[in-house]
Amino acid sequence: MSHRVYLYNVSTASEARDDDTMMMEWGYEMPLLLQPLLVDGGFIDGNNYNNHTEPDNAGLYYNARAGIENLKRFYEFLEKQEGLIADKAAFAEAKMKLMNYLEKLNLTYFHLDAWDVFNMDDIPHAEQAETWRANIAHNNEIITKAMDNDDISLLRYSELMDVSPGFTSFEELLNYPNYEYGWASIWEPYEDETDVEIFEENGLWGLKDKAGSILLIPQFDEFYDFSCEDLAVVSRAGKYGYVHKSGKIVIPLVWDDAFDFEYGTISAIVKRDDKFGLINLEGRTVTPTEYESLEALAGIFFTGKKDGGWGVLDQSGSVIVPFEHEEAFQFGGEFYHTAAKGRKNRKIFNESWSYIGDFPLTAVEPIGEGLILVKPHKDANHHTLYKKDGTVCVSGFDKLNRQTHFPNLLILRKGKKHGAFGKRQESLLLPYEYDALIDLQAVVDSMSSNLVLAQKDGQKGIFNGDPDEPSWLFPLDDYEDIVWLYEGAFALKRNGLWSIAYSPEKRLSDYEFEHVARKAPMNGFAYAFKGSEVYTVGQYGLARADKAEVLEDAEDTYYNYYFDADVRKRLLAYAKAGSPDPGGVDEYTSVEVLYSLGVLAYDSGDYDKAIEYDTLAAEKGYAPSMNNLAQMYYTEEGYIDNDKAFYWYEKGAAAGNLYAMNGLGCCYQQGIGTDPDADKALYWFGQAVEQGLGLAHNNLGSVYFEGELVPQDLDKALWHYEQGEALGSPNFGWLGYLYDYQGNYEKALHYYLRDYEGGSNVGAYNLGIVYSQGLDVAKDPAAAIAYFNAALERDYPHAHIELARIYRNEKEFADESLAKYHLEQAERVGLDIPDDI
Repeated sequence: MSHRVYLYNVSTASEARDDDTMMMEWGYEMPLLLQPLLVDGGFIDGNNYNNHTEPDNAGLYYNARAGIENLKRFYEFLEKQEGLIADKAAFAEAKMKLMNYLEKLNLTYFHLDAWDVFNMDDIPHAEQAETWRANIAHNNEIITKAMDNDDISLLRYSELMDVSPGFTSFEELLNYPNYEYGWASIWEPYEDETDVEIFEENGLWGLKDKAGSILLIPQFDEFYDFSCEDLAVVSRAGKYGYVHKSGKIVIPLVWDDAFDFEYGTISAIVKRDDKFGLINLEGRTVTPTEYESLEALAGIFFTGKKDGGWGVLDQSGSVIVPFEHEEAFQFGGEFYHTAAKGRKNRKIFNESWSYIGDFPLTAVEPIGEGLILVKPHKDANHHTLYKKDGTVCVSGFDKLNRQTHFPNLLILRKGKKHGAFGKRQESLLLPYEYDALIDLQAVVDSMSSNLVLAQKDGQKGIFNGDPDEPSWLFPLDDYEDIVWLYEGAFALKRNGLWSIAYSPEKRLSDYEFEHVARKAPMNGFAYAFKGSEVYTVGQYGLARADKAEVLEDAEDTYYNYYFDADVRKRLLAYAKAGSPDPGGVDEYTSVEVLYSLGVLAYDSGDYDKAIEYDTLAAEKGYAPSMNNLAQMYYTEEGYIDNDKAFYWYEKGAAAGNLYAMNGLGCCYQQGIGTDPDADKALYWFGQAVEQGLGLAHNNLGSVYFEGELVPQDLDKALWHYEQGEALGSPNFGWLGYLYDYQGNYEKALHYYLRDYEGGSNVGAYNLGIVYSQGLDVAKDPAAAIAYFNAALERDYPHAHIELARIYRNEKEFADESLAKYHLEQAERVGLDIPDDI
């Protein structure tokens, strides 16, 4: 269950009123897009509603009118920013809804109530509220600065506090579809669209449709609201049945009483002769009317009384719990309970209806995954966890650590030792042997992780309590300290020096740094310090830190969100030092610089240097360099190496580079460094196509045109070439040829002309054919001669044959000497001379 944050419009702090309006119910956070509402005032007082846990009763209050005006300004600012908004129509609609909604709010304050989230921590609520107030003020300061300067670039996501780690930029968050440009955060009471009207006439009730036409004439003494499956209970002369919104009586009025079909069920309770039973949606009997009492229980179950005893049925009428209990069953939220005979305790059943035991309700706590925790009570001085099948999975421990929030792990303490319990595994994953098991609060793939720092007998390690594959990332060893940095990266300290690694085998560095500190995860995620030098740690390893970026981080007002004052001092010293650039390339040259150097070397024709730079970057995992390296091995005379081309295309494709995916498809198509494979060629071209690479569409076009790996399909070939053009990678020559083949000479001429204008020799030749044969244009030998000569100038010798044909066959241009000349030139380059010339 998500922990909720509420926003209200209220007239008085710490005092609930009937006219208070709940504006928002959101998971874990105050949505960034609505934070400009909380710009003025900002004082802490007791909550209006979650006020029952003194002293942990603290919320925030802001002046509403100033906030509304500020949010208007914010949305007008966003609307003006060129290229920021992905769906302008959706933004305009959301803005209109928001502003109309806010204008109807006329009470004094916006009240932010995060009681549910504050309960996740042992820090007093008032202190947490103060932190929230500071963070919101910080974010609004950045937003206001961007608005004051009309510069969206000042709204840097990395500088914002307490925002979702699932986004890397404000633009990405703004355009996230599920946020609906802020409107999705606004809570609105559900209002069913009225498509029918229950109406009264002469003391009887009937039904009309939206247009007012009568669906059921007034005939019922009672007509209840429609519920599940658009059914409503009706009564007449003391008998009850069900009608549908269409006006059809779907279950006849034969029952002494009837109850709604609950949402999510296919059965409803009915009564006859003072006994209760269940019927289905067609009115057929599910279980006979043989129960003295029957009540809905948590939707899909029913608690009933038969022969003086209480039990439970499911919606098919099957007995889940025998009818032998003294009281009706109740739903306790993920468990069920009833009276225990002769005791104050309750009989506890879990959500799967497995019997747990008899315990005080105050001792019972569901903890997710169908597990039940029973806390100490007068009959037991320890904790016990029960499995989904109702049996004990672990017992005898003293405490459950409430300060950890792992998705799968529970940290248990027994005596002075700690163990880790896996909810999915229903067992101890780590025994009670550890001096401490600490929640690193690590976020991996934008989700809370199960990474725990384990300490035992002076050693440390990192355990991953993954629900599918729990394992040690770093087994216990003599590490002096371990710090989580970002995703799966850690800093490990040994003998006073730090190393950075993803695992003992996958290291980004040896133990060589005096200190490692986290940074905002943009252009790297940590700083590593060695002497006066500072290095940026990122997914491609370590690079010499950019001094301008370091200075910006160090001078940020809220630097202490990531590092302390000592780290800041070292960063400032590095950024402001006049040390010379080391020059050249070494192990700390960034992959981006290596890539740029490689491009410059390639453009200047220095392929040896280009390969050197791209190899260094590619070996660090930089996919664009992998693709460039593969391309050189694939195409450059003197450097062609089919095996290396295939290797680096395969590595680049696996790393997600679209051009490498396309190149790998070419390798499988042409058998470069591997055997030809139609399925793999189509797969990798398809992967690139799915992500919008026009070049891959052209290659798929060639696959379907050639008909070697797959049956020839010219329609598919043309479609792919058209998609390539639409995506900015037109192949005008093949588009022209395929339209020519279809007989669509108008389009063929258009594309041949575009091909010619781009400098193509074949494009010039094709235009010559169009005019020499008069394909959907007036036959024009003079124009044909001009285009064929252009083709020759562009080194396309086939034009000799067509020029000879014109000089020999067109009366106005007949010239046997020229005809012989062009035929001789054609023969000289090895062309076959057609018999019809």
